[in-house]
Amino acid sequence: MGSQDTLSDFISPFADQHYTDFYDAHVARFWKPGHGSDIQLIWESLQDLLRLQDRASPLNVVDMGTGTGRIIRSLLANAEAEGIGKIDAKFFGIDPGPSMLRQGKELLEANKQLQGIADVTWVLSDALGFTADEPAVCGATDLLFFAGGGFNHLLSPTEIVGFLREVARALRTNSPTATAVIVIQGESIPSMMARFPNDDGEASTVISEKMPEITYEKSADTKTWAGPLHVDAFTLKVKCTEDGRVLKEFKFRFDLRQFDEEAWPGLIEKAGLKITRERDYALGRAYYLQRMR
Repeated sequence: MGSQDTLSDFISPFADQHYTDFYDAHVARFWKPGHGSDIQLIWESLQDLLRLQDRASPLNVVDMGTGTGRIIRSLLANAEAEGIGKIDAKFFGIDPGPSMLRQGKELLEANKQLQGIADVTWVLSDALGFTADEPAVCGATDLLFFAGGGFNHLLSPTEIVGFLREVARALRTNSPTATAVIVIQGESIPSMMARFPNDDGEASTVISEKMPEITYEKSADTKTWAGPLHVDAFTLKVKCTEDGRVLKEFKFRFDLRQFDEEAWPGLIEKAGLKITRERDYALGRAYYLQRMR
């Protein structure tokens, strides 16, 4: 934040439709499907579970912090590309942002081919209360994933354990295969940070995919640190694509926490979970978690 900015100068990005529209165009530049992406990791996990022959019902798949459904749509697109007409699974896209969920639903409904591949339910909730807000996932989730940097919005060990306990409650009871995949961005992992510059914090200009008459101009992030916590703040200008006039201007901020590699195993154990696999990939690291038995 700038020295003259106060909290009242900023608005929540999760509540603003312009940020949601900008988000889709912006992330498309940095988070691409394909080999080495977080989507590929999750697609492989989903395929492994779909291959199991002893399932009595469709898989329940939870996308925590779904945003506008980027990963869900990508998984459905993968299925379509491989000639899979129907996935034997039900997806739950969970996010605390109403405008994010609304756009996710609209984007999927606009693609009838993807919409027919699997059922998707959009749930307004957060990482600390989603099993209460959507009882259908409680003790019945076969695959849960938290990707795209969402984990870093948990700001304290208490919040992290609270989320992990929700994961333990969500995973299917007595299932030896129910798995959570927690994807951590390399730029927030101390041992990996030097390899991962924060490119998505740079200034950028993107044209709205939904309304091409609008262009979004984002300033570079300003980053303010306080121990393991930092605030990323930026200005977003909404401009007329044709003549460059500034129509609106917003200030946004995100409160984030650096990943603590040393504390992580203890927090997982405290929540009644265990790490079954650890995998580095092109953009960071994925942890595969299951319930302790």
